[in-house]
Amino acid sequence: MKLSQEAVSEYNQIHSYDNDHVVIRPQHQNRLDAIESNFILTRSQLIVDWPVKEIATITAGQLADLKTLDPEVILFATGSGLCIEFQKIASEFMQAQIGVEFMELGAACRTFNLLVSEQRKVLLAVSFDGL
Repeated sequence: MKLSQEAVSEYNQIHSYDNDHVVIRPQHQNRLDAIESNFILTRSQLIVDWPVKEIATITAGQLADLKTLDPEVILFATGSGLCIEFQKIASEFMQAQIGVEFMELGAACRTFNLLVSEQRKVLLAVSFDGL
């Protein structure tokens, strides 16, 4: 689904998404990049080939890596189901005063664009394996 028509060069923007890829307009670029591997996206960074297969099995070290990116809010694209492991992950970040949301890919992409446009420090974590 296509989300945006205009190029916004000050920050990374999600242009469109589907079940197996997300199309991103990189910061300060006019091109579009289709990302088909698991990834992390922030306002100014794109980290491809993120090694997390399923959000529910994320390790403590991988959680710590996300914290080093200094987000205010983390959006995990998890598909439609929730599980007890998500509560543990949320608790870990809430102790560090970082907001956490678990949502399906489309909602996560739309929310990312909205929060970035509001100058928020948002991080989107996508694992296509777990969708």
